[in-house]
Amino acid sequence: MLHHPYANQQRGPGHAHPTILVGDDDANFCRLLTLLLSGAGYSVLTAHDGHALVSLAQEHMPDLLLVDLVMPRLDGYEALRQLRNDTRTAHIPMIVVTNRGAPADLVSGFESGADDYVTKPVIGDELIARIKGHLRRAARRPVHSPLTGLPGNSLLTEEIRYRQRRAHPFALLHLDLSAFKAFNDTYGFARGDQAIRALAEVLRAALSAHHEQGAFLGHIGGDDFAFVCAPERAEALCRSAIAHFDAIAPSLYDEADRALGYLEAIDRDGELRRFPLMALAVGGAFHIPGRFADPEALGRCVAAMKQQAKQHPASAYVISPSDDLPPLEGPSLLV
Repeated sequence: MLHHPYANQQRGPGHAHPTILVGDDDANFCRLLTLLLSGAGYSVLTAHDGHALVSLAQEHMPDLLLVDLVMPRLDGYEALRQLRNDTRTAHIPMIVVTNRGAPADLVSGFESGADDYVTKPVIGDELIARIKGHLRRAARRPVHSPLTGLPGNSLLTEEIRYRQRRAHPFALLHLDLSAFKAFNDTYGFARGDQAIRALAEVLRAALSAHHEQGAFLGHIGGDDFAFVCAPERAEALCRSAIAHFDAIAPSLYDEADRALGYLEAIDRDGELRRFPLMALAVGGAFHIPGRFADPEALGRCVAAMKQQAKQHPASAYVISPSDDLPPLEGPSLLV
């Protein structure tokens, strides 16, 4: 259901092109919007039903959504409601694009969580102006996560740029929870928030245990966090964070599920399957002067390392030390 080359890219800190997710069951309209938005400098994802829209928004964390109210499987009203009730996506600006101009329809759209609306046929200049306005307002929102109190993505990007300008080596680590979506879907968003706050405390404890006064801990959003630290401290932080999280992870589950050691939940394809208990996946890279041109390039490398870490059956980290050395992996090595 993805119809743009940016769809499968991992967006790192300081990404150059804001990403817009379009939800509409009209393939021709999606193609027209993709051409319009790409020409204006945006990356574009498309979904043709409400279920896919929600899944893509949760997976890719776009900067803005354009949502048709009439879609199969899950209509736009319910998709908006679900995304507003999810702490990972609640902050994203959402614009309704609809043929329905009746006041009752628009009121229902706003009650479901829409920030704005445009009617079809869409006037390109008007749509781009509205998008720019919402993105500007979103950029002025608080720079600390309201859920954890930690610095958000904008401050993380500033920290990386500052360290790159100083031309001193440093490590960037991205951390998130494997099987978090199954946990969130099974227990609800309140329990999901509880798990995210627990992870934040785990990461604070890891910093405290190693007396990392000069390290930076940020909350990118949802269950995604980041460390910036001295290269020689990266592995110790990874091991400490994993040990702390593995110690508390079972307590986040109901007793029956904890005894089973897995959750039964619906996967992204709509199939019932067993998900293991949550694990901590960490991807990292060492930056030395000249290795990465900007935070986005560094972020792409770190994202690739985190995907490798997710291939482990349990909590794991993978760090790319330099371009001519193999990745560092732990705590259980892949052979």
